[in-house]
Amino acid sequence: MTFPKLTFNKIENGLIFTSDFSTFIKNNVISFSNSGISVIYGPNGTGKTSLAKVLSGNSDTAMCCEYNGTNYDNGIDIFHVINDQNNRNIIAGTAQDFLLGDNIKREFELQKQIDELYKNILSETIAALKEKFAISTTTNPLINIINNNKLSTVIKDLANKNSKGSKISIEFFNEAMSCIGNTSVDDGFSADKFKCFLAGYSDKKSLLHSVLALEEPDITTVHNAQEIEENSAAIEILSHFKNKTKCIVCDSDGINSEELIDQKTKNRQAVIDSLTKQMQGFIDGILKMPQSEDVFKIRENILLSLEYGDYDIIKNLQRDILKYSNYFNAIISGYFKKQSNIVILKEMYMEYSKLISEKPDITEEDFIYIEEILSNSMDKKIAVRRDENKNIKILLEEREFLGKDREELPLSTGEQNFLSLCFEFLKAKNSPQKIVVLDDPISSFDSIYKNKVVFAMVKMLENKPRIILTHNIDLLRLLESQYKNSFRLYLLNNTEGENNGFIALSKNEQSMLINLQELLNTFRHTIFNSIKSPEMYLISMIPFMRGYATVIDDTESIEKLTELMHGYKTKSVDVSEIYFKLFGDAGKNVLPASFKINVGDLLSRTVDGVTIVDTNKYPLLDKTLRHSFTYLFLRLLVEKTLIDKYGIDTEKYQQLGAIINQSFKGNDIDSIRNRVRLTSKKTLINEFNHFEGNLSIFQPAIDITEKALGAEKTSILTFVDIIKQS
Repeated sequence: MTFPKLTFNKIENGLIFTSDFSTFIKNNVISFSNSGISVIYGPNGTGKTSLAKVLSGNSDTAMCCEYNGTNYDNGIDIFHVINDQNNRNIIAGTAQDFLLGDNIKREFELQKQIDELYKNILSETIAALKEKFAISTTTNPLINIINNNKLSTVIKDLANKNSKGSKISIEFFNEAMSCIGNTSVDDGFSADKFKCFLAGYSDKKSLLHSVLALEEPDITTVHNAQEIEENSAAIEILSHFKNKTKCIVCDSDGINSEELIDQKTKNRQAVIDSLTKQMQGFIDGILKMPQSEDVFKIRENILLSLEYGDYDIIKNLQRDILKYSNYFNAIISGYFKKQSNIVILKEMYMEYSKLISEKPDITEEDFIYIEEILSNSMDKKIAVRRDENKNIKILLEEREFLGKDREELPLSTGEQNFLSLCFEFLKAKNSPQKIVVLDDPISSFDSIYKNKVVFAMVKMLENKPRIILTHNIDLLRLLESQYKNSFRLYLLNNTEGENNGFIALSKNEQSMLINLQELLNTFRHTIFNSIKSPEMYLISMIPFMRGYATVIDDTESIEKLTELMHGYKTKSVDVSEIYFKLFGDAGKNVLPASFKINVGDLLSRTVDGVTIVDTNKYPLLDKTLRHSFTYLFLRLLVEKTLIDKYGIDTEKYQQLGAIINQSFKGNDIDSIRNRVRLTSKKTLINEFNHFEGNLSIFQPAIDITEKALGAEKTSILTFVDIIKQS
């Protein structure tokens, strides 16, 4: 597969990048291998993480680039950045700290918060429906007059004593809330009538429903309709005082209460019999209604309509009652609309829905990969499932474990990090961004997991171009060993006054950097036509040759080369002889047949202005050899100067660290400063001068800039001059 080139025109992040990056016209192109991988190698301090922030579109950063014919001025539009695992996976101050990707943890946090909030909303709403609106059963007729069908469905399930709202999804609940319309009531609203409406309408057998069911044929002219009420009142009084023979109203004597009651009862029944069956069914209930509760004046209006045979009186009464149906809709809608928790729920769910929509669409292949690779990697049964809502469910030993406290997880930190990173790869694979950027993807893993991470990174992201930011040579070797020729390598340089940008490494030097066999073959066969200074080449190879001799157990060569690696040694050594012994004699036509040198001769040499090998073909190797000589030169110079100045016993103190301590062994401030000044120098560190156990000859050179090395060299030379003159 062929991937387009990526061209940068600007990279800015405060004062971190040099001015060369602001107007980026040189070393500004990144090409991808056929596998879609480019590695940008940069030592600590060159700005890798700062570059990742630029590509993430962080505030106070700026960039311009062109990819596949499209210009971009914000990194977030083209780059999906996976940050350093240490930075992403450790979330301080929270218990639920198991992170599956940058957004997935937020998803689970939101999910928990939403569930808890929704549960509280349902509980509070159930209580409010009962207390404020007399709704506590699914059969309450009030539910049927709610105009918002979705709101009606919500309320009906909330009134269900079994489900209590559990059948209503949060999504449906939010949709119902979004459909809420007018929530205002006009000046004609009466709280007493509203209370009466709620109580009456809630009961299907109430007088309110009977009144609303009246139709015009139900109203016939009954001129003496008022007598129903009059007779009823008379019967009630006479029955209460039936032992009296004197009327308690007019004081007439000799009344027969029993006879009067019978007469009034027959008269009332006669009037009732003249009514329609519909009216007969509830007229008695109307008459029994306490006047204080008859806020709609139902009794008065019913009797008037009968007396005059006027159905319009009933229609006006019905309109007055039904007006409170509208008020009910407005008030119950207003209740929901004013609940701040419901507003918060909607906002949280919108964020949650966005995260869900951005989640990786895990394919069957990805499922198999995670289940197989993760299970094998962690020696535990890991299964990945999606529920009906497309939420990821990860089961450890058949038990769900996401959202558990770290202490509850049967996983090491490495296992958690690996699982997290794999899900980041899944998300990146399906993200809309064109290019995936990985910032030190193996920095937080041990050697076993490094292999697995590299495999996962290549396998799961194989269809997207990747930029890997690293200062880890192991990553390069792992990539090469698992997938031959799978990446293009660039060195990031960011030092004022130097050759800055993304400096492409040639294929042959890339192979030498990551493959020891290629490096040795270069020294055995292919380097000789490119050597410009044979003697300086041999001198600069001294530290590497001793390291290689140690690996192959060539004790004779080790002993001879040691004579050239300590400032207190004086013997001369034939460096050519050792080179031919270690690497063969293919270079005899280029290298001197014999080149004897001692420490004194070495200290008389310089690499200033010297080209050791062809910089067109081997630019990094030339830089490396010049650095190698400089490290060795400075070490020898410091050792020799201190030994000569302070008469150090080299039989007893052979290592530079011990020699420095003996030279400045006092506890006074000057001695302490001198010790610290020397032991803190990178160029005097043992690993920069000895390659035992690490045959990466390039490692020092790619981890220190020319400017930094020059400053350190000047500092050491100045210190040595002061010591000599003191």
